[in-house]
Amino acid sequence: MSSEHNTESIADEQLRIEPGTQLLVSLSSMQRPFSLLPTSLSGNLLIVSSKAPATVERALRDRGIDPATAGLVPITGSEVEYGGALWTSDPVVPDDLTGLSMRFTSALDALEPGHGWVLFESLNALAMYAQTDRVCRCFDHLAERTRDRNLRGIYAVVADALDEEAYNSFERSVDRTLDRR
Repeated sequence: MSSEHNTESIADEQLRIEPGTQLLVSLSSMQRPFSLLPTSLSGNLLIVSSKAPATVERALRDRGIDPATAGLVPITGSEVEYGGALWTSDPVVPDDLTGLSMRFTSALDALEPGHGWVLFESLNALAMYAQTDRVCRCFDHLAERTRDRNLRGIYAVVADALDEEAYNSFERSVDRTLDRR
């Protein structure tokens, strides 16, 4: 892949990324990944999160995004009860990368190519529970699938909580990196 890996620090409020671009964003542990989404989101949105669906729905509403236009793949070890506007898949435990890939791919196929977004805010959660090389291979596959559908992908990490090898591997799978710490 001949992607541009310039690490930037941006102060402006909205990320401007073209369809098909995959972006790795370093955040501090106190920052919320949902703030990375533009308020004028066009197309549908797929979210992979360890947050409860009701929390995700609230975060979307706070950004002015209609949760009925979004789907969620919950990363959790417990059952999920939710009856709101957000579409949710069955939950996946953090070390079940095959299950995650299957749910992600199925949900991704529901998004219109060139008009959707992916927000993956659970890379650190995966790295805590699964072997680093497996997480990196899974991430590379998911980012490539998102790119192939010409969708915008935003992948948030708390880089300070990752080892350098994992971060560098994540970086190789995306087109751009931003440091928002």
